[in-house]
Amino acid sequence: MTLIHLTSAICLSVLSFTTFTSNLLLLVAIWKDPLKCFTAPTTGFIIAISFADLLTALTTEPIFAAYYFMVHLRGNDAVSSVLTVFSKIGSIISSVAISFSFLLVLALSWSQYVAMKFPHNFKRIVNKRNTLVFILLSLVYLLCFASVEFLGVDRHTFLKVSLALNSSFLSLNLMFIMFLLNLEFRRFVIRGSCRATYNVQSEVSSFKSESKWRPRRKNLQLQFTVVAMYLAGILLLSALPHVIIAQVFLYSSKSLSLRSAQNFQVALQISDLLLFVKVCLDSFVYAWRLPTYRRTLKTIFSLVLR
Repeated sequence: MTLIHLTSAICLSVLSFTTFTSNLLLLVAIWKDPLKCFTAPTTGFIIAISFADLLTALTTEPIFAAYYFMVHLRGNDAVSSVLTVFSKIGSIISSVAISFSFLLVLALSWSQYVAMKFPHNFKRIVNKRNTLVFILLSLVYLLCFASVEFLGVDRHTFLKVSLALNSSFLSLNLMFIMFLLNLEFRRFVIRGSCRATYNVQSEVSSFKSESKWRPRRKNLQLQFTVVAMYLAGILLLSALPHVIIAQVFLYSSKSLSLRSAQNFQVALQISDLLLFVKVCLDSFVYAWRLPTYRRTLKTIFSLVLR
């Protein structure tokens, strides 16, 4: 057990620094935005996800790293009551922040699906006001839900309800929209390929005018759709192990032996690390899949170094 605690402390320390730095760069890039590539209404979701990841990097990850390091040095019983309280606070912040990120990735995926499936209605359905309203309502809901635990509700029951509503149900919804988004993305690419290969002489002029428009609008739309799919995929890959292990543990904890319960605790700790890896990877997905984001960072650095 001591080895897993030390490993967790080191991993969380590295993830905290990396997540903080990468998300700070992302927020600066969106704030400056010299190339005007972050003007879409869905940028609000990206900003909110980045703030949630930044909060996790500044609070939960350092607290958990300190807690695991002290457990490694002194054991569970010797950890100070102050650090134990902070670890509980960090757990609540982590739960809210990751669930918040879950809702935002889900909303971003649905928004990109609407953009491709119903492009004429996209601006009416997905606009800055609706995006802001969804972000605020999601945050209020999660804060209210987290506060229920302090009203005397049994913690075991609370965790079961939280796992069902904020993890399992959202995971199923995310898998469903990923399936729809992947289908529509393939159709979108096929339609675009058909237009690009339609080079009949009488359509040359119209094709040229379309080709000027495509890199700035259509290609950017495709890039953001790919980003949404990668964010959803990484979230599912990191969340599903935790959901499955937590489900089995919560519904069988009373019949488990001490050794089995300890093994489940180790498995849950490792699955928690996967969630923190997901938090770290979010900003790198933008750098990997959005060339405009990389160009934005280069432009900002060049302006700073002048």
